[in-house]
Amino acid sequence: MKKKGFTLVELLVVIAIIALLMAILMPALSRARKQAKAVVCRSNLRQIGLGLMLYADDCEYYPAGVGGPETGPLFEAWLWPALVRAYMGGPQNKNVEVFKCPSAPASAQWVVKFGSGNPAAYGYLENEVPLRMGSGSFMSYGYNAWGSVASKPNPLGLGAYSNLRKTKLSDVVRPTDCIAIGDSNWDLEKKGDRDWSGFIGMYAERQWPLDLHNLRANILFCDGHVQPLKHPAFVSQLNPGGTATSPAAPNRLWNIDNAVH
Repeated sequence: MKKKGFTLVELLVVIAIIALLMAILMPALSRARKQAKAVVCRSNLRQIGLGLMLYADDCEYYPAGVGGPETGPLFEAWLWPALVRAYMGGPQNKNVEVFKCPSAPASAQWVVKFGSGNPAAYGYLENEVPLRMGSGSFMSYGYNAWGSVASKPNPLGLGAYSNLRKTKLSDVVRPTDCIAIGDSNWDLEKKGDRDWSGFIGMYAERQWPLDLHNLRANILFCDGHVQPLKHPAFVSQLNPGGTATSPAAPNRLWNIDNAVH
């Protein structure tokens, strides 16, 4: 007895059903992928937060963001990532995967290279090529450098150049409400600045943490917890009717004294 096969009409119906299911499921799968990346990002920041707290507990102050004139070959190289890395897996640790948000492009990955001829210093390994501002790659996480400029030796945030006053643990009045590190604005189409992508702040959009995750940026606080926040929660300029110095301004989150400046 000859078996009956599918007719053309039946095949077209099956194909149409599959196409319909794909159209229904693809947005859900896309949202799931984005959510998974947001979860990995928060995990990265928690691990970085542990390294940051270990460094601060050991040294009694927070790491400098960038090398100053006294750092010699590391002048204007990013210091905070290397200093924190040294407290994550030992002083010879080369693993830097946690320093890249999975939603950021590959060019935001810290690629460990050697051949600098430099001695081991400030968390960098012997002969390691330091991360420098304005190089071919840029960073996907930034350090709180709010209020840190050469003309203001006392930073409002965790600090910038190593030759400025260091932020002590005791300087941070409310660690639960003080921003430490977050998604940086590496996106040049959103006014990002790759030269300073290792810093975050409230000065202008180029340093606002990038709202990558369902219109939220992942923010690590000084006590080690991570929160996904929308821009108005940490950018005073975006608060309706608010200014950077209004009593309810979110710039308290950037200031180690938890006051409005």
